[in-house]
Amino acid sequence: MPEYFGGSTIIEYPPDLVIQRYIRWLKQHRRKRKSDELNNNGSIDKYNSEDDLDDSDDNDETDEDVEYGDEYGINKLRKMTLAQKPLMTQGDELEHLLRLARSLDSTLLTSTDQRFLWQRRRLICHHFPQMLPVLADCAIIWRTRENTSEFYRLLAKWPPLYVDTAIELLDGRYVDRRLRTLAVKHLDDALDDDQLQLYLLILVQAIRFEHHAFSPLVRMLLRRALMDYRVGHTLFWLLRAELAHLLAFGNVNQPTNIGLKNSMERNTGPQLSPLFLRFALMFEAYCRGNSAHLDSMCKQVELISTLTTLSTGICANSNREAANKKLQIELMARREQMQHMVSPVNATYRLGELIIEECRVLGSAKQPLFLTWRNPEILARLTSPTHQLIFKCGDDMRQDMLSLHVMRIMDAKWKSQLQQDYCMTLYEVLPMGKNIGLIHVVPDCQTLFQIQCETRKTASLNMDIALLNKYIYKKCCSRDSKKYLECVDRFTMSLAGYCVATYILGIKDRHQDNIMLANDGRVNFFKFYLEFSNFILKIFHIDFGHILGHTKRKLGINRERTDFVLTDHFLYVISRGKTNFRQTYEYNSFRDECTKGFLSLHSQARFFIALFRMMCCMGLPELSPVNVDFLKQTLMYDKEKREEARAAFEQIFEDVVKGDWSIHLNWFFHSVRHM
Repeated sequence: MPEYFGGSTIIEYPPDLVIQRYIRWLKQHRRKRKSDELNNNGSIDKYNSEDDLDDSDDNDETDEDVEYGDEYGINKLRKMTLAQKPLMTQGDELEHLLRLARSLDSTLLTSTDQRFLWQRRRLICHHFPQMLPVLADCAIIWRTRENTSEFYRLLAKWPPLYVDTAIELLDGRYVDRRLRTLAVKHLDDALDDDQLQLYLLILVQAIRFEHHAFSPLVRMLLRRALMDYRVGHTLFWLLRAELAHLLAFGNVNQPTNIGLKNSMERNTGPQLSPLFLRFALMFEAYCRGNSAHLDSMCKQVELISTLTTLSTGICANSNREAANKKLQIELMARREQMQHMVSPVNATYRLGELIIEECRVLGSAKQPLFLTWRNPEILARLTSPTHQLIFKCGDDMRQDMLSLHVMRIMDAKWKSQLQQDYCMTLYEVLPMGKNIGLIHVVPDCQTLFQIQCETRKTASLNMDIALLNKYIYKKCCSRDSKKYLECVDRFTMSLAGYCVATYILGIKDRHQDNIMLANDGRVNFFKFYLEFSNFILKIFHIDFGHILGHTKRKLGINRERTDFVLTDHFLYVISRGKTNFRQTYEYNSFRDECTKGFLSLHSQARFFIALFRMMCCMGLPELSPVNVDFLKQTLMYDKEKREEARAAFEQIFEDVVKGDWSIHLNWFFHSVRHM
């Protein structure tokens, strides 16, 4: 449901028109009132008075009064304003409250601001319920037993929370048991199984902040995992990866070159960290409760163990042809135990026979294994005849998983709030242990460098501006020239989505081998015959080894000078081959799509900042509390007015278009090195 992703409307925060109208009405209202009816405190103090506000007043608030998509009750405020029912006697009090609502760390607020929030706790509960993280972070609540008891009484009647707000309450800053229990309850009620998988990585990391192993969050995850095998499948591998990582880095004098099972057998409680034991207990509880699928999970674990052994042995061979031959010989000897099973990456896929002649060693530094299985589902073979996976050993894949996970959340928010599909190609990346994992291969795709190399005989080291447009026209229009416009539209939307996502996340190192074109063709069933559509190409990015603005440098010089990648090659495709593409309607429309996608995420900036602040516990080298400040800049959290954020992003967009010469230069040197 759309509201579960943070609201079904775009939040123009703060809405200047509503606030100005309300302030204007307040001035007129004050002039009409007699001077003897005014007092120093105003009606807001009367509203928050303990004597004048009893339980019956709280119960007057019904669920229908709470609007999803209205982050801080602005729509409710608009209705009450039009009805001439004052909430505050001074407009500056309302503005001050909304300014405090944007505070990312309430512990930095002054004691006066904290008292201001506490005095208006009932107003916040009734009309601004999504401000709970700001209110709960005030130290004044926890200093006295009376304030804490009053806060607990208010929590019992708190209106529904959005998923974004509830997840923020699971951060380590919020240690109170009742507060975290409330957040888990709202998440359990709001998320179905598909939506739970969307946030599963975040919730698993939030277990680190729980005080007890058997917390409400753990109970909820175990119950939902045992009720839905897809959730349980993902939870199994996430927990196993956490255990392997903690075993390697979370325990003193802990050997790192032995398997997880043997390590747990050789070590006892005093040598293992409490966090490791917490994840281990949860892992064991799931395995004991999931006896029906335990054999399938064991077979997947054996597959990963076998691939780890093969990868370690093959990496020592520098000869590519010899490595491929050795891999195929080893796979032939172990063929029976590596086929006819559920895919470790996705529980909805089944792996059939292993196609050994298509398995090979890739040419990157870590020599990952490219593996191909036949699809055992007969009807599914029409669109996906094979399942292809890449097994990688030696790289920490958690950063790639996190980047794709956040992009998946962005895509879900765009679809729910804007009803707009940005055609994102978000492949699966799943760590399976310490520096090992699987990557799902996107079928029918090529890198920009591969496309460039196809025309190497006639092209220079510089990519021709018209190269991609010619490639798309050739692929999409071999049988039906009308498909070209559909291809360009799909390409344009996917490019807009990745421009916004890579800008916000600060993804760098965007050369031709990290940008790909994939087929998004469809199969139509009509009157008992199949009609395969032509290629519908869309763009997507891979390899997220540098995020949050961490750039590569050469001789101390920053190689990447633009905030995201948008070159003339792409704009030439968007404008359908027009040479003056920067003055076309298609260019302006593309810029508007990028701006619309950015503003949608700008309105949800607090959630993404809180998300990455929670993910700092993963220990990724490029993710620390200092790096989270980069998100505040890209999401423009300091710009309260929507039009200010729009103007700033459009300026960044124009700067990127003007600075594409630096991208051309980087791509030229990449071509020189690899051609």
